[in-house]
Amino acid sequence: MAKKPALTKAQLETLRRKLEDERKRVVRVLESAAAPDQDEAPIEIEEAAQRETDEEHETDVAEKERALLAEIDRALGKMNAGTYGISETTGAPISYARLKAVPWARQGADEEEEQQPR
Repeated sequence: MAKKPALTKAQLETLRRKLEDERKRVVRVLESAAAPDQDEAPIEIEEAAQRETDEEHETDVAEKERALLAEIDRALGKMNAGTYGISETTGAPISYARLKAVPWARQGADEEEEQQPR
């Protein structure tokens, strides 16, 4: 049985604002990455290679940002459902300090350390 989160209303409001602000930032990044390059002028081989490298980097960044957006949406959904701040592994409350550092955390910091391969 899951335990009740040990967060005050003020803490939850602070964390919700952090999640919503981060969500807005991620959406802006994804929107700017999706904007097509308007420059269609002929280019040199070196410039074409640099553009390709830049596009690959932008694709990597966009993939990471989409994954982060999914985590943020998941956290906001849990907040709305009243299950935010509870470890998905143990059902124990996640500390406010941990959530303040990583508002989309699914488990406590000590739980993640235990699961790391050695």
